[in-house]
Amino acid sequence: MQIVTVNLPSIYIDAIAKLTEQGLYPSRSEAIRVALRDFLKSELGMVESLLDLNENEGKVTITQEVKAPAMKKIDMRSIRAGWT
Repeated sequence: MQIVTVNLPSIYIDAIAKLTEQGLYPSRSEAIRVALRDFLKSELGMVESLLDLNENEGKVTITQEVKAPAMKKIDMRSIRAGWT
């Protein structure tokens, strides 16, 4: 793996911290890796569908259905409440 430095808004950092505190992810890095992986799957799936559309003369074909994993919802108000 390579190290990438990213600047994130503090609300994102707080949300990631909440996920790790709840034990959903073992670390911030893992939470970010999973989020990025899912984003890339979604975006690349869309690109592949568009390429298929172009190659098949306008006929739409679905190459792969991508579903996000079921995750516990976090109330962002509770995170913001901890900022005071």
